[in-house]
Amino acid sequence: MAAAPYDLLIEQGTDYDRVLTLHSQAEGRPPLDLTGCQVRAQIRPHHGPDAGLLHDLATAGGLTITDPANGKVTLSIPGSVSALWAWRTAVWDLEVVDSGGKPLRLLKGAVRVDPEVTR
Repeated sequence: MAAAPYDLLIEQGTDYDRVLTLHSQAEGRPPLDLTGCQVRAQIRPHHGPDAGLLHDLATAGGLTITDPANGKVTLSIPGSVSALWAWRTAVWDLEVVDSGGKPLRLLKGAVRVDPEVTR
């Protein structure tokens, strides 16, 4: 099954916090048990091998598994980080890596940064 579309709209300079419930691709789509798993996500300017990294959510501490049994992940981007971004549009995806090292891409989409006016 393909990754589900999930676009991000980030208000520049404002903390971005979302609790995501990741679902299994099994019949009925129950929450995915994340026990023993890792999550990773990156933002890049476009798809392709030459797309530089704009932001790595996993290494920046922006992804936290908050309720593994119920598939809950918190995605956070501090306003102090987005305030420094000069780019306005990008793409992203989120993968779960199981305890055996096998990745599963669950979410994908566009990222739009709404520029800050008041500083």
